Amino acid sequence: MKKKIRLESTSFYAAAELRPLPPVKELSGRLILPERKYPASVLVTSANSNRSQQPYLLVTSRLPEPPAWNDRLQFQPAGSAEQVQLRVICPGADRFAKLKEEKLIAWLDRLAGSAEEMLLALAEEAGVRGLRQQDLSTFCRLAPAELRRLAMNLEKDGQLYILEFSPLFLLSQRSFSFLLGKIAGYVESYHQKRPAETGVPFKKIKERFGLPRPILLLALNRLARDGKFMLEGDLVSLSSFQTTLSGEEAAILRDIENLLLQEKFSSSSFDQLVKKFRLHPSRLTTLLDLLLRQKKIVKSQEGFLLHADWLENLKQQLTLMKARGQKELSVADFKKLTGLTRKYAIPLLEFLDELGLTRRVGNRRLIL
Repeated sequence: MKKKIRLESTSFYAAAELRPLPPVKELSGRLILPERKYPASVLVTSANSNRSQQPYLLVTSRLPEPPAWNDRLQFQPAGSAEQVQLRVICPGADRFAKLKEEKLIAWLDRLAGSAEEMLLALAEEAGVRGLRQQDLSTFCRLAPAELRRLAMNLEKDGQLYILEFSPLFLLSQRSFSFLLGKIAGYVESYHQKRPAETGVPFKKIKERFGLPRPILLLALNRLARDGKFMLEGDLVSLSSFQTTLSGEEAAILRDIENLLLQEKFSSSSFDQLVKKFRLHPSRLTTLLDLLLRQKKIVKSQEGFLLHADWLENLKQQLTLMKARGQKELSVADFKKLTGLTRKYAIPLLEFLDELGLTRRVGNRRLIL
């Protein structure tokens, strides 16, 4: 007993090839597939192709599986022995159901062109969220290697970006340009509403636009490369933006800077600074970020804070020691040099390793 094939209702746009359909508005008939014939109706739309000057056809049928872009199907009108070859232009006609006729023709004309034109049209239709290989595989039957080749040609021509190769993930240049403007506008608005903050947290931009991380990073890096944005850690700001502080906040900022300079290697924890200056944690974070952005302080991966002037003086002393022939630096030497206890000397030495000023080799440290 043969397994019953489940038929799915499907509508798609097609174009008649080789010979036109009879001059009527709607036809019923059958689509002829290799194993069976399936009842179908063909609506001759008022959307005339600017390419062929022939009307696009809206085909509705129930098939074992939906057709794909560029498939060739044979349609036999009812009461006729002759067949008309149809080329599938757009599987899934519902995607354009709300388009006005002029825009519908424009899209179908692009899809009726070459594979590159089709790929670019789909990438632009996908907008700022990008076009994924899964969506392409649903639309056409081109092999992944062929899709990658087409995408590389379009990227070379500056018409789209390849965000990922396997699986393919694409973003059109048109969508990208639109996104850059939207992000720049959002950051500018954020600055106007919160002039005392140093920038917009990356997390807020991600939540605002809800975009895949590769697309968002591509946009932010482009804006930074063009000199429009500053990227500092997880903060984003316009290059022209200056944080506006009240007189009291400016005084606190100077006190924090002086404290770090006096303490040399800060032994104050974040919580201690909050209590000392009676600041909300988020406000202290903003002030510290401002000092970091102004390059007045430096922060280690462990969260230690150093005043940039003290660090520069330390660099000069290490350079002088190396010039005098001292290639290694012991913990005792470093404690004597800085006046720090071992509690702070060890993490600071590790920080110097991070900065590339020293390198640990076993129990020794080399001055670089």
